[in-house]
This record gives sequence, structure tokens and C-alpha cells, in this order.
Amino acid sequence: MYIEFTLPTGAAGQAAAHSNMVINNALREWSNKYDIPYSTKIVKYTKRVTFNNDEHYSLFAMTWNVDKKFHALSRWRLITDLNNKSAPDLDQK
Repeated sequence: MYIEFTLPTGAAGQAAAHSNMVINNALREWSNKYDIPYSTKIVKYTKRVTFNNDEHYSLFAMTWNVDKKFHALSRWRLITDLNNKSAPDLDQK
């Protein structure tokens, strides 16, 4: 499971770099306020945020207050790990 922020494309990567900086600052403030460590990783034009405990994703969703001035802060979604799904039972007819 992880939180995914969508970074803008274009402007030779400058828009993505600026949005990444804004997201990093907001994440740092949120993390300090609730004393929750996190890890980040950028994959293409998405920034992934992971926590050690699954309960922190719910807390994040309930407490993430975005600044309307920065559109990048509101472009996030919760992604569940599809690899944890069990395989279908092929013996059933």
C-alpha cells in the first residue's frame, strides 16, 4: 500500500521538480506534526509515499489538509498492493 502523488509533466521537468519540492515540504510538516516516519520514491511522474504501519494511511487520509494554492498537494490517491491478492481457485466448477 502507498500514497501516490501525480507530478505534472512538461516544462522540461521544472513543473515536476517544483511540485515535488512543495509536496516534500508539506509531507515533512505533516510527519513532524503527527510524529510518523515515511519513505518516498519517485517513479516516472508519480511520487510514492510509504509508511511502516497500515493505520498511518487512514490517518493520512483524514488529516492531510491541502493548501488550495498548490494544486500538486491535492493530486494524491491511495494505492493498494495488488500483488497481495490470492489467486482464484481453479478447482471450482
